[in-house]
Amino acid sequence: MNTQDRDRARAYAEAFYAAAFERWLTALTEVAERLAREPGLLARGQADQAEFSLRKEQLDRLLPADVDLPVRNLLYTLAQRGDLSLLREVILSLRARAARGKEAAVRAVVTSAVPLTPEEQAALAQKLTAQYGADLEFEYQVDPAILGGLIVRVGDKLIDGSVASRLAALKQALGVAAAE
Repeated sequence: MNTQDRDRARAYAEAFYAAAFERWLTALTEVAERLAREPGLLARGQADQAEFSLRKEQLDRLLPADVDLPVRNLLYTLAQRGDLSLLREVILSLRARAARGKEAAVRAVVTSAVPLTPEEQAALAQKLTAQYGADLEFEYQVDPAILGGLIVRVGDKLIDGSVASRLAALKQALGVAAAE
């Protein structure tokens, strides 16, 4: 697939995601507003002694008729766990996450002892994208001092699978064990 096709496909995907996300947030906000206007609904929706089927029934009355299944399931989960009072905070967190996603791609810095082949880079990119999301920007570095393995930094997360780190940990463990 050429770059132009990939860019067009990404634009379609982003438009679809934005539309679905806004629809979901609108439905969640509507329910949160109804709960805020009628605090008794929130109390009944969270009562531990009430059977979940009853809480679910009450929640269904609050939901717009055309609410999407992921929204409905999130609300059911909150009700089941007695966490409906967290709905406003969930909405704020979702909005913050969406805003972060629009700001910039997350940087993934991969350090290896020797240069990675294009195939290795592609396989690693596929694994990291599956774990951290599609908006990763990759940078590959070579540092022979790590001896082997990889050091991967994705955003603020660090995965150190280098041989040098493993040897240092083993050395420390042996030093501690010998002193005992």
